[in-house]
This record gives sequence, structure tokens and C-alpha cells, in this order.
Amino acid sequence: MNELKNLLSCGIPWIEERAAIALDLQDRHARGDITDDEYNELLQDLIRTDELNKESDDINLKSAVIAAVSAVMKFA
Repeated sequence: MNELKNLLSCGIPWIEERAAIALDLQDRHARGDITDDEYNELLQDLIRTDELNKESDDINLKSAVIAAVSAVMKFA
């Protein structure tokens, strides 16, 4: 979760948006607003490689987003 919070202020709009979405999904899941399956599916959508490839050529940033969202998925 700290990784996601750090990405919120990285200065790159699409990364900040994905981090904010992941944190929102985490909160909604914790409140019981979405099921485990919905939560995992939505988080997986955030890290789909084809979408990340369209949005960034920087492999380090892609890796940071994938790692942060994947880490959140492990706590579901």
C-alpha cells in the first residue's frame, strides 16, 4: 500500500490515476462493497500489460505499477 501511496505523487498522471483507483478498490473491498472476485478482477484490469504498453515506454514505471497493484492483490 505504501508503494501505491508513493505513486500518487509521482508526477505522471496515468500512474497517479491507477494508484488512486487501486487504493479506492482496496477501501471498497475492505468495507465489503465488492467481493473478492470482483476486487481481484478489477485490480488485474489495472495491470494488463497491453494497456500499460500503450501508456508508457518506461519499463521501470510499468514495473512499479504492476508490483504495487500485485502486492495489494495478495492481501485480498
